[in-house]
Formats: sequence, structure tokens, C-alpha cells
Amino acid sequence: MIDRLRIHGVGYWLKRVGRFLFIALSSLLIFLTFLPEWQTDRWWVRQWDYPRLQVAALLLILVVSIWWIGLKRGRAFVALVVGLGAALAWQVSHFLAYLPPYLRQVATAENCPAERQISLMNANVLLTNKEYGKLLGLVGRWNPDVLLLLETGQGWEKAVAPLASRYPNQLSEAAPNTYGMILMTRLPMSGRIEHLLQPGIPSANVRLTLGGGQQVILHALHPEPPWPGDDSGERDAELVMVGREVRDDGRASIVMGDLNDVAWSRTSRLFKDVGGMRDPRVGRGFYPTFHAGHPLFRWPLDHLFVTPHFEVMEMHVLEDIGSDHFPIFFRLCLTDRAGERKVGTSALAETEQEASQELGEGVAEKKEEQRGR
Repeated sequence: MIDRLRIHGVGYWLKRVGRFLFIALSSLLIFLTFLPEWQTDRWWVRQWDYPRLQVAALLLILVVSIWWIGLKRGRAFVALVVGLGAALAWQVSHFLAYLPPYLRQVATAENCPAERQISLMNANVLLTNKEYGKLLGLVGRWNPDVLLLLETGQGWEKAVAPLASRYPNQLSEAAPNTYGMILMTRLPMSGRIEHLLQPGIPSANVRLTLGGGQQVILHALHPEPPWPGDDSGERDAELVMVGREVRDDGRASIVMGDLNDVAWSRTSRLFKDVGGMRDPRVGRGFYPTFHAGHPLFRWPLDHLFVTPHFEVMEMHVLEDIGSDHFPIFFRLCLTDRAGERKVGTSALAETEQEASQELGEGVAEKKEEQRGR
């Protein structure tokens, strides 16, 4: 009898602890779902833009399992069910557009003449990665017109030197801070390396001449991520600056790189709205590139956005090169005259106001960092 009572008591307390943990986890996930709606650049808020797929999966598991945990049917139970359902719906609303049934933002090109095609490969190679041969082999197989390498130091500059015969036009800035950049192309190229907000964070602004003689603009970016000690203000401001430059120019433009942001974040949405740009992944899939070593924790950090001048022919996440990012490959077709304006001269007033606010916050964050040094 005593043993039965003991077993019953242990089971009772295990059940109570299980219910408490279930409610605590549910409350935490609901809180983290809506936390990014706080209009702030603080890193510990902005980081919760990334794992929306993973949080949605956990929420779905909790929604399904709530009926089997034996919670008392009352107001608290109803509030928990409603909260979990609302959080799940909110998470899904952010990435729903990337599921294949969704209408594509960038059409699929058919029968594109060779002189209107451009292929691009973006690879964050990881500064400490020494598996140079994997990258070189990948470039040999895919043979892109444009190759953008990020996180390049002097070791990577030496390793890719043999590609100079294939890609005679290059811009490079090696750096020990994981923000080095090498841009290589076989197409005629004019342009420069820029430092939009921070001396140690390069970007590239170039014009590429396609086989038919038309020129397209390429912006290559790798801003800082939100991280302990670094809020997202400077990243967001850099994206806004480039978006405005694309809109002001109006001609055929491509923005590519590791943006250290996911496509469904408020910042990415603002960038696309300001620049009048489109995302070829919409309606096609997520194409996650980071983290290469953790299959359950991946999201799309490496991006390509285009003005309405382009259609997409193919896009692929490529195989492992020893980095924490997978490379990604795109082949595009220029379907309109490159110099023709295909975006409006300005965005909506509320969009421009939000963009100006983000730009101001980024500049203020830069000044604060400079004073701290």
C-alpha cells in the first residue's frame, strides 16, 4: 500500500511538473513570436526574426499535444489555445510567401538569348576555412559569370589567385575581421569597393556589361549581423541606403550577398519596398544557406534581389565547401532594356518615413560606437 501511494505521489508530481513546463514553454514561445514587433534595433530582439520556421514547428507540436496533456478545460486553457494558435498563424504569415503554391514575384524565363543571360554565385567561405579546393572545384563545375566571395582573408586571396585567368576583372579587400570581400567576373566591369557606414565593412558597387552590350548594376553587400555588442541599426541603415540608391538610379540592378538578415524580416521588407526590388525565392522555396552544420537550424541569409528588369532561369543552393554557409547560384535573364526605369521614383510616404528613421538610427549607432572607441 505504501509503495502504491509513493508511486501515485511521484506520478502526481511528475504530471504537475510536466504541465508547468508545458505552460512555461508555450508562454515563452508566444512571447518570442511577437517580440520582433517591437520597433527596436536591439540585437536580442532582432535575432528572433531568424528562427521563425523552427519556432513555428515547436508551436505546431504544442498545439497538437495540448489535447493530450490533461489541462483543465477553463479560461486558462482557452487563453493558452488561442495564444498558441495566434502565434503559429503569425509565424506562418511571415514565410508563407516562400512556399511553392504562392504567386512568384519573379517570373521564370524561357528561351533567353545568351547575350541577355547572367549567372552569379555567392559564397560566404568562412575566414578560418582552409578547404580551398572545394570552392575551386565548385566554381569549375558551375562556371558563373560573377563570383562573390565573402569572409575572405589573405589566405583566400592567394587560394583563388588561379581563377584570375578565368575572371580577369576583380575587386578585392582582404580583412581579418570576417568582412573581407572578393568580387570576380569575366564580364567587363567598372566600379569600386565602398564603405557605406563602417571602415571595416566593405561593399561593392559596380556596372557589368552583358554580352549584348547592356549594362546592369550590381551591389554586393555583407553588413554586420545583430550580435551581442552590435545592434542591427547599422545593418538596417546600410540596406536602406542601397535600396534608395537602386530606386534613384531606376535601371536594371541586382543586390547580392550575405545580408545577415532573413527575407521575411521587417528590414528586408523595407529594403525591397524602398528599392522597388523583387525576391526570386517567393513562390519557389526558402533556399536556406546557413547554418551548413546544423540541418534543423537553417535559414536563408544569402540573398539575391532584382529590379523588375529580370526573370529567373535557375537557382540552386550548392554543396558544402567547409564553411558555415552553403554557396548559392543564380542564372538570370534581362528581359527589358537595362536603362529603362521599371520602378517608381519614390516609395509610399510611410515607407520613406520608416526608411529615414532606420537610416537615422544607424548613423546614430555608428557615432555611438565611435565614441565608445
